[in-house]
Amino acid sequence: MIIQITMARDEKHLIQDLLPIWKKYADGFVFLLDTTTDGTKEFLESVKNEYNILEILEENKSEDVLHIETDSRQKLFDAGFKYSSKIICLDADEYLDGQLTKEQLESALDNNKDSVFHLRWIQYTSKNSVRIDGPWNVNFKDRVGSYSRRHEFQPCQMHSTHLPIPQKQHYIELENLFVAHLQWLSQKHVAIKQYYWKTFDYVNKKKYNIDNTSPSAYDASVNDFKWKEQEFPYELKIDQNIFDKIEADKSYKYKYIIDQTNLHNIPNLGDWGLIFKDLKKLTDL
Repeated sequence: MIIQITMARDEKHLIQDLLPIWKKYADGFVFLLDTTTDGTKEFLESVKNEYNILEILEENKSEDVLHIETDSRQKLFDAGFKYSSKIICLDADEYLDGQLTKEQLESALDNNKDSVFHLRWIQYTSKNSVRIDGPWNVNFKDRVGSYSRRHEFQPCQMHSTHLPIPQKQHYIELENLFVAHLQWLSQKHVAIKQYYWKTFDYVNKKKYNIDNTSPSAYDASVNDFKWKEQEFPYELKIDQNIFDKIEADKSYKYKYIIDQTNLHNIPNLGDWGLIFKDLKKLTDL
């Protein structure tokens, strides 16, 4: 039995389309929901039996308390480990694809206990194209693990690994299994998401004197939307316009940007001319 564990916040629009795809490799699911307001929990409860959703954990975070990401990831991992030693951890904008069958994946996990498998992280930009500029050309992520006992995360405030990392680590060839990442399907989604992290890191620095990622790193990831792309042999399994289901200015990320900018008088951290000056342009992208 393979369990998928997933953290999500207001991502019902993704989860409802991805659950049927996630079932290819997962026999059951454990979710950790962060301060959701879009009906995600209600939707998951309504399909609990259909998809064997074993637990729905919840967190309601306060803006006045420093959040440590690995505290949440440990809670999610521990919940999943109660049901299986074989665990897939995916974000709500990711799914697994490739030639490997579920039986082959399960056999690999059974034969490699206390191991993490790193998979290529593929950045879709349309139904059949992916980003290949900069770090997006060859990028691996920990998303699959097999554990004979409980493992602990190395403490990390933000941007932690998704699974605890044992000493034994493996890589799976691209054609066998890879992580399909959906972030770059929408430029307006990317603009809001990356500027949200700029704002989040700025607030953590101001309130707690914690350094995470510099704004220039997010700028480099966006690369002013001048992306190098190429065709990819595995066609996207969902609608490439999936992010159009959410109005940009209604998302919690956009609201956080505006609220925190006003509260802390944050200067423009480099918004690609989209977030503050021309919201109509942003929503029309």
